[in-house]
Amino acid sequence: MRNRKFKRESSSNKCGNSKNESILNLITDAHDNYDRNHLEQANFLYQQVLRSEPDNIQALNGLGLIAMQIGMLTLAVEFLTSACEIEPRNMTVNNNLALVYTRMSRYDDAIVQYFDMLELDQNNSVIYGELARLNLRQSQFDLALKYYRHAFYLAPEDPRNLHGIAQLDAKSITKDELDLVETVLDRNNLPLVNRCSLYFSLGDIYDGYALYDEAFANYSVANMCKAKRFNLAEYTKHVSSIIDTFSLDLFDKFSSTELNPSSQPVFIVGLPHSGEALVEQILASHTDVYTAGSSVLIDDFANKLLVSNENDKHTMLSINYITTDSLNDLAQFYLSNLNNLAMKNDHKIPQVITNKMQLNFTNLGLIALLFPNARIIDCRRNPIDVCLSCFFQNLSDEHDYSLDLKETALYYQQYERLMAHWQKVLPVNIHTINYETLINDTETICREVIAYAGLEWQEQCLDFYNTKRHVNMENPVQLKYGVYKSSINNWQHYEKHLHLLKKTLSMTDCAVQDDDLTAISPHDFKKDYKASKYIRQIVE
Repeated sequence: MRNRKFKRESSSNKCGNSKNESILNLITDAHDNYDRNHLEQANFLYQQVLRSEPDNIQALNGLGLIAMQIGMLTLAVEFLTSACEIEPRNMTVNNNLALVYTRMSRYDDAIVQYFDMLELDQNNSVIYGELARLNLRQSQFDLALKYYRHAFYLAPEDPRNLHGIAQLDAKSITKDELDLVETVLDRNNLPLVNRCSLYFSLGDIYDGYALYDEAFANYSVANMCKAKRFNLAEYTKHVSSIIDTFSLDLFDKFSSTELNPSSQPVFIVGLPHSGEALVEQILASHTDVYTAGSSVLIDDFANKLLVSNENDKHTMLSINYITTDSLNDLAQFYLSNLNNLAMKNDHKIPQVITNKMQLNFTNLGLIALLFPNARIIDCRRNPIDVCLSCFFQNLSDEHDYSLDLKETALYYQQYERLMAHWQKVLPVNIHTINYETLINDTETICREVIAYAGLEWQEQCLDFYNTKRHVNMENPVQLKYGVYKSSINNWQHYEKHLHLLKKTLSMTDCAVQDDDLTAISPHDFKKDYKASKYIRQIVE
C-alpha cells in the first residue's frame, strides 16, 4: 500500500525549472523570507525572478502562496493556474491550487483539480482524503465515506481517515479495518499526534456500539496524549480584565458617536457542540445570508488591542484610547473582506453575514463597539452534555481546557460569568438559543432565528439540514441526520465517570459518592489496549 505525500503549502518544494545560478539564489532567498513570514520581501524577490523568467514555476507557486496567505484568493488562483499550465504534472502546484479553491468554497473546482491529480497518482491517500472532505462539505455523505475508506486502506496511520469513517458510520467498521487499526497502534514509532487522533476515533466507534466504558477509556487516553497547556488562573485573570475594561462607562463614552450602522453581521457564539452549527445552517438556508464560517477577523482585531506589560499580560488598556475613526476603519475592513468573499461565492451582497467563531464570546464588547446594530446569538446546552462533548472531541489548541473534565467545567463557569456580564452592559441585544429546545421544537426556534436576524421567512429554512448551499463547518457530519433527540442527555450513558464534573458544575444530584467511583484507569488501558478487543466479537 502506498501513501504518497506532498507538501501542501511549501514554497521551498523543489518544483522549479531554472538552471540559472543567479535565479536559483533569488529563489532560495525568496523561500527563506517566505518561511520566516517576511511576505513583502518574499513577494519582491519572486517578482524579480518572474521579470527574468516569466515561466518560473517556483516563483509563480510562491506568489500564489503569498496571495493565499494574505487573503487575495483570486490572485492566488491566477498565479497557480499559470504554474499548472506550464507544468501540469507538478503535484505540489496542483495541490496548492486545489487548496485555494477549497478556501474560496469553490468545492467543485477543487474536486476537479484532485481528480486531475489522481490521473498522475492513483494511489495517493492524501488526495482521496481531500476528496472525502470536499464531498463532506457538500453533504455527499456516501461519497465521502467511500473516499475515506479508500484513503484508510492506503494509509491507516493517517488518523483523519479512520475519524471520517467513524463520524459518518461507526457501525460500518469492518473486521479488516479493525485489524489495520490494531496493527498501526502496535507500532512503536507511531507519532503521538496520530496515536491521539486514533484513540479519539476509537472512542467514537465504541460509543456507536454503546460500549460506553470502553469509549470513555479511549477518549481519556486520547486527551492524555495531548500536551496540557490550559492555565485556569491566567484565563480567569483574562476574563476579569475583559469585564473591567468593557464597562458601562466605556459604552456610554461611545453612545453619542457615529459608529458603523450596519446590521449585516450576525455573530454565533457558545461552547463547541452547543448547537452553533445548526443555527448557522438554519441561517445558511436563507437566500439572503452568507456564512463566513469561523472567521478569525474579530479575534485578530482584539489581539492587536491587547497591551502587554510586566505586571499583567492580559490588560486591554488600549481600548480606552481607541477613537471612533479607528473603530469604523476596523468595522469597514471586516465588512469589505466578508462582502468580497460573498460576492465571489454567491455573486451578490448579502443582507446578513454570519460568523460562527465560537470564541468570539470573549470579544462581544469589541463587537458591540464595531457594530452597535449587530445581532448576537448565544447557543446554550445542558452543561454536563456540552462539557462531555468537548472532552470527546479532538478540538484545536484554542480549546486546551477540554483535555480535562474538571478544567472544562471550570472553563464553562468562566464562559457563564462573562456572558452574564455582557447581558448587563452590552447595548446589543443577545438572543439565547437553547439546544434542547432547538431539538424538541425545531420550527419555533427556526422562525425565531430568522426573525431575529431581520429576515423574511423562507420555507427552506425549516429543511436546513438538506440545504445545498456551502457552509464552512468544522464538522459537517453533524448535519447528516438532521435533528435527532439522542444527543440530549447523552451524558447519562457515562454517569459513573462524571462525578467530579458534576461536582465542579455544582450539580448536587450525583448518583455516586467519591468513595464509590469505579473508573477505568486510562493509563492501564493504554498499556494493555488492543484496538479491536471489544468490537471484534460484534463484527465477527
